[in-house]
Amino acid sequence: FLGAVALGILAYKGFTTITNSGSEIKTPKKNVGRAIIISLGICVVVYLLVAFAVSGNLTVEEIVAARDYSLAEASRPAYGDMGVRVTVIFAIVATVSGVIASVFAVSRMLAMLTDMKLVPHSHLGMPGSIQKHSLVYTIVLAMLLTVFFDLGRIASLGAIFYIIMDIAIHWGIFRKVRKEIGANAVILITAIVFDLIVLGAFIWVKIQSDVVVIYVSIVG
Repeated sequence: FLGAVALGILAYKGFTTITNSGSEIKTPKKNVGRAIIISLGICVVVYLLVAFAVSGNLTVEEIVAARDYSLAEASRPAYGDMGVRVTVIFAIVATVSGVIASVFAVSRMLAMLTDMKLVPHSHLGMPGSIQKHSLVYTIVLAMLLTVFFDLGRIASLGAIFYIIMDIAIHWGIFRKVRKEIGANAVILITAIVFDLIVLGAFIWVKIQSDVVVIYVSIVG
């Protein structure tokens, strides 16, 4: 269950992309938080509906067998092959749009951190701005992951790195800028504790089922 929670964190990560567009949003202090809450609410409803739809049409064994295309397979009993094709098309569109949004968000964040002298950077002979370079690096890394790992392992790596990053940010805020920004220490520590519980459980599950993910995470 806790392993699923860790993957759920990764699945919901898209809402953080909103913060990368803060400079382009009107009254960001109010609207960024509002946008995050609304997007999370929409995600909860959609994810629950999808889960009910899949579990209502497939058994647990069939879901496990279908794995990455279980949603498409769940549409087969009701709509046949046409339902599978339509679901796959929607999945492709959703995946492509999500990847594009994430890639550009990450490249913008890396460019900002580079300008702040927090991330080392090399042009490697490429023309253009730092953000364009970051875009190339991000895409190349994503392609390498896609070539060498399946979707399950990529999601596992993403979940581990994401939770570690979350812990690091909360700890950094607690130690360095908590008083400056008026952050609540109880909320920060609680978030770190929950992150550690989920991360520990997830790592334990992966040690038993797919230890390669742990080795790659350590190297990463």
